[in-house]
Amino acid sequence: MTTKKIAVPADQGSNALMAIISRAANDPAFDVAKLQQLLTVKKEWEADEARKAFVAALAAFKSNPPEVFKSNRVHFDTQKGPTDYKHATLSDASAILGEAGSKCGLSHRWNVNQKDGKIAVTCILMHVLGHSESVTMECAADMTGNKNSIQAIG
Repeated sequence: MTTKKIAVPADQGSNALMAIISRAANDPAFDVAKLQQLLTVKKEWEADEARKAFVAALAAFKSNPPEVFKSNRVHFDTQKGPTDYKHATLSDASAILGEAGSKCGLSHRWNVNQKDGKIAVTCILMHVLGHSESVTMECAADMTGNKNSIQAIG
């Protein structure tokens, strides 16, 4: 898999903006409202550029996705017969996808919240320019088997 590493340039715009603000602080005729409007336009433009970069990075990632191997075997007997299958562990999949995503400027993280007996897990996919998208799954703790309360939440 050959992927180009993403280089993010230093934000020279922030330095220029601080210079403008510094000059404005010394000019009694400077229009602060106009500066606020310009900052709003700048912020919206940067957010749109970050969103476009996110979409391009996701397309690059999807054009050459890594293979996630099912290396964990599960086997147990039930009343209906044996159950036997292989699956990828979350830690393996997360590491493989994280490394491949970073080559495209993408990273991910997890937020876990508990409320009203439910556990919500949110995966947040982020781009180096700041745009992010997320998806949340929610369920109750798994109280089956011989788990303690922490294991049931896990």
